[in-house]
Amino acid sequence: MNDMVTGFARYLLFCTLIIAALCTPVSAEASEIRESRPFLASSINNTNPFVGQEVLLTYRLFFKDAAPTISKEVSPSFQGVWAKETKPERFIKSINTTVKGEQFRSAVVKQFRLVPIQNGKITISGYSMLCTRPNTAADGKQLSEIPARITAPVITISARALPEPVPENLSGAVGIFSLNLFADKQNLRIGEPLTVKLTLSGTGSLLTLELPDIPLPESFRHDLPEKKITLNKESETTSGTISATIIAWPQSEGDFQIPSIPLVVFNPETQQFSTLHSKPISITVASAAQGASEHSEEPPNTSTEEKSMINQLYSAIALLLLMTGAAVVLVRKKRLDDAKKMVAKNTTAHPPESRKAARTMKEQLFVLLEEAGVQRPGGMTRRELINALQVIKITDETRLELPEVLDTLDGILYSPAGEKENQMPDGISEKVNSLLHALKKAASSR
Repeated sequence: MNDMVTGFARYLLFCTLIIAALCTPVSAEASEIRESRPFLASSINNTNPFVGQEVLLTYRLFFKDAAPTISKEVSPSFQGVWAKETKPERFIKSINTTVKGEQFRSAVVKQFRLVPIQNGKITISGYSMLCTRPNTAADGKQLSEIPARITAPVITISARALPEPVPENLSGAVGIFSLNLFADKQNLRIGEPLTVKLTLSGTGSLLTLELPDIPLPESFRHDLPEKKITLNKESETTSGTISATIIAWPQSEGDFQIPSIPLVVFNPETQQFSTLHSKPISITVASAAQGASEHSEEPPNTSTEEKSMINQLYSAIALLLLMTGAAVVLVRKKRLDDAKKMVAKNTTAHPPESRKAARTMKEQLFVLLEEAGVQRPGGMTRRELINALQVIKITDETRLELPEVLDTLDGILYSPAGEKENQMPDGISEKVNSLLHALKKAASSR
């Protein structure tokens, strides 16, 4: 009996060895096939960033021979981060590389700029694509293409909380920056346009931070700020400039100052908070009448030829100003959508008795005046505005009432410093709403 059991055991062992010997070549062949298939790799330039610090996530495709055709991509799942895909190249460039001693070609197929919005472990997974690669028989005959669904490895980020105490006025600026404030002129006349630009330059979270407001004097009418981002393309971490530009028109003469603007930033290299300050700008505004009389004086003993040259020069300057104004109008059209939302939100609100309410009403009127065909009403004198109203489709009653309402609002906004703030007159809100309705109708009929 024992001899029978021993013989049976030997038989099983012999069968097992035969099966293993037969399977070994198959397993090696399967491994070789897997290695030759395209595959994805995931990488990130910083796995331990601070909350609010930008990182770059890269997906790279590895393949042999001819590049596979990519289709049906599935985006990764982003939770706990702000994410923005970088602009892809028109043509994907591939390079030679070695993986575990084997030659491959690799190409960046997808990149995302990420900003953690919470601390702790953050997992990013789920990016996949369908790859189709050519298939050639031993005799060179083209066979059906081979499809394969490949998935990128999971990436884990360990986001660090900002050191305590975190300043209350931190607005997302994490990186290394410089802050500057510019004005295109410091001496001008009442009603003359003034361009003020706030610029933040450097490397860091330019895509997610919020620029501070530009504190203009109360007597300066102004447009909505235009924001612009200019980035360096060949930078792993976002670097470049973000700016806010605002056009204003002073309404009273005197000496004014745009104060220093603070911005709290966090430097991830030093792990410290600091406050950037722009330099203040002094503005001197002269009266419009005085400026006009000075410029209207004719040079003494001017010959006819010199007068002709001066007139040609003035004509060239006027043409240049006209072209500049047209360019500004095109730029401002981009901002009208935001202004429309503000109008829709505020026209139904109860009018508070304050300068802020008066300023909001004026901005609403100016926005709809532009839509109705009056260009740059904020920089016009009353006479110029009345003349401009003659060419748009509104009733005579609206033409007469609009300047009166603007004069009333100006009385609230530009009362002398130190005097008691004017109260909102009864019925002014209803008049403004009526004018807004008439201007909207005129704008829609253009």
